[in-house]
Amino acid sequence: MSVLELIRKNSIIVLVAVFGVGVGLIMMDYADKGSMIGGNAYIKVNGTGYSYQEIFNLGENGKEYIQQLVQASNAKLVDRFDADDNDSLSDDESAALQAYAQQHPEYDNFANVAQDTLRMWCYGGSENAETNIAINRAVLQHEARALGIAPSREQIDAYIQAIPAFRKADGHFDTDLYNRMVGTYKGVTNNSQEKAFRSLISDMMVWEVLTAMLTDDLSFNSKATGNLIDALTQKINGKTAWLPASAVSAPAEPSEEEIKAYWDSHKDNYKSTERRIISLYTLTPDKESSIEALMATADIIMQDLSLANGKGFDKLLASAAENPENEAFSYQQADGSSHVTFPLCTQAEAPAELKAEVNHNGQRVSLAQIAFTEVDSAPAPAEYEAAAKAGNADNLAGITQVRGYFTADNGKLVFLRVEAIETPQVLAYEAARESAKADLMKERADNALDIAARKLYGEMETAAAEGVDAAFAKATAAGATVEDFGPVGIGLMADPAKLPAHLDTQALLSVPSGKLAPIVITPEGARISAVTGRTCEDSPEYTAMKAFSMIPQQNAQLKGMLLVDWLSNAYRRFEVTLPQQNEQ
Repeated sequence: MSVLELIRKNSIIVLVAVFGVGVGLIMMDYADKGSMIGGNAYIKVNGTGYSYQEIFNLGENGKEYIQQLVQASNAKLVDRFDADDNDSLSDDESAALQAYAQQHPEYDNFANVAQDTLRMWCYGGSENAETNIAINRAVLQHEARALGIAPSREQIDAYIQAIPAFRKADGHFDTDLYNRMVGTYKGVTNNSQEKAFRSLISDMMVWEVLTAMLTDDLSFNSKATGNLIDALTQKINGKTAWLPASAVSAPAEPSEEEIKAYWDSHKDNYKSTERRIISLYTLTPDKESSIEALMATADIIMQDLSLANGKGFDKLLASAAENPENEAFSYQQADGSSHVTFPLCTQAEAPAELKAEVNHNGQRVSLAQIAFTEVDSAPAPAEYEAAAKAGNADNLAGITQVRGYFTADNGKLVFLRVEAIETPQVLAYEAARESAKADLMKERADNALDIAARKLYGEMETAAAEGVDAAFAKATAAGATVEDFGPVGIGLMADPAKLPAHLDTQALLSVPSGKLAPIVITPEGARISAVTGRTCEDSPEYTAMKAFSMIPQQNAQLKGMLLVDWLSNAYRRFEVTLPQQNEQ
């Protein structure tokens, strides 16, 4: 059975695009993995090094493609019934759309499959979702090669040509729509963008094959699911005690020797604020230039810069500006330089030019925030300044120090390069004294509460042998406020608003009636609770409803857990190393 047939056995996928995706931003050729730009491996999978730019293409651009495909899927369906092209459907048009959608479930099928795929690919060991997507796609490609799963060009062609969204009303393939998807401009196809698009489709096809192999015919037993639903939809009554921090004696004021000793053992917590030297490169389109076309030029500049490992930015800009085939633009500052370099500063001290906000990863963030949070390493300021004085600072640059491009609100394109990072230094005792004293006082106050609360909990557990009321009498005597609560739903039917503060409904699921729940200690106080009774819905209507209502959801969760387990195992098998691990 072909890869395409195996996929279609499980679902019908529709890829939809109403306009060019335009994920752009450097679509490098990453069909053959393993390029080591400047020898600078950002991550490693199965011994293969991936540069920052390759990870950017797999992750950020891959995520953008999937999201825009899902969004465009809905737009395509609406457009089919928007007779007057006013982006709004009348009641009759909406009814016609609903009827059509019921007969053609492939639209919803695609959206669900794509969103589930994206959610699973966001799982991983990095805090950054885009990095996880890139790593998981790299892992997937290595696994596909190991299993011999490789959709051919003909299979991908046939797959795309069979997609309903790429068909015209007469059933013919919509070539114009496909060209806009892959970045065809004035008859010239963006080969790297088309390759990126087809690579993503191939990865999605392989992912569905693996999903089918791992989870076909897997499902919860309906009886077990019903029992689980009963447990998760129960309602409970309980009693709770709140011991406020104010009820515990305050710790004594620490001596100067104690403060200094605390600072000495926690020095790394008291450091100066990190400072950076940042350069800003600005591309200004000529009056008659198209910003979209200038973005294509910026793609080429960034690609060439990546191949040069971040060096020679000035020459690349000059060459691009002189090339008549590129959109006309200027880049020089008033003094004739290619960029402006701002002196050493903290993020809060950043000049106005770096506080300008741009759209980035679906959010409005400042250029300074990008420069301070997305670049992990750069030369020390002294090293950079010495090189700058000698006229060879550019030799220190690496591609991981560069971020961009970004579209500014004034219609210009900007790049950032972090030239140097001043590592925060431990503050002298005099400068850190007040912070150290406050932290020591807080630690002592927290410890005092913790000690008192756990002592009370032990006394209440002993007293609970005589009943819940006896246990909570101990809490009242210790200065705690005692109250009853419930009935309130927990688990799937949780209603936290009906519970006292700091009481977790999930923690009460496994607490036997008449027993104390685990203690909850916060800076404000300690919460000690007990379950006094349980009820569960048992009406005929509920029994009939639960027979089917939750099973699909539970099955989806079970399959998701299995796929996460497979990814975790693949990380170990392929010895995946993350950026911070490569830096050690």
